[in-house]
Amino acid sequence: MKNDRMRCIIKKHTTRQDALDAINSTMYDGFSAKASLKNIYMWMHSPVRTQIFSIQLYDIFSFVSVHLARHVTTVPFVQSKRIDRGGDGNENRYTLVNHRILCNAEALINMAQKRLCYQASPETRDVMKLIKNTMYDVDPDLAYYLVPQCVYRGGICPEPKPCGNYKIKRFKGDDDERNMRIK
Repeated sequence: MKNDRMRCIIKKHTTRQDALDAINSTMYDGFSAKASLKNIYMWMHSPVRTQIFSIQLYDIFSFVSVHLARHVTTVPFVQSKRIDRGGDGNENRYTLVNHRILCNAEALINMAQKRLCYQASPETRDVMKLIKNTMYDVDPDLAYYLVPQCVYRGGICPEPKPCGNYKIKRFKGDDDERNMRIK
């Protein structure tokens, strides 16, 4: 079911300097980090978590809100339909709700990997695409890394039943290289 009413507003609460300060705090005196945000996002080390966002979603389906709330590394705030909260008490899968997410960049990258997957519901993909497209105006370096898991993993799909939309190989967990001990 298509929903043309949904909207997204993203606010970034931190800057590149916050990430650089995090890097510098782990180094010895005299070191000065000069990394770009694109590199910081690619490296996926702890400074990526300094980039904090609030994402306000309006008029998304209730069941999509549930999908987004399952990401335990984000903090969700979901509009209640409870009568004692001002709602009408009526709710079903397609009830439109507002959903706010407080998260860091790493959590958003992980969320995108699952929610842009072609195995995700089309409605959930639509919301995640809206988040990604809105992110281009806020932090284009982060938007670049908001991709399905198979793209992020270089063509390896961890899903039990790959979608077939990409030329990928199914990860079986028995590849010789992956079973080698690390020295």
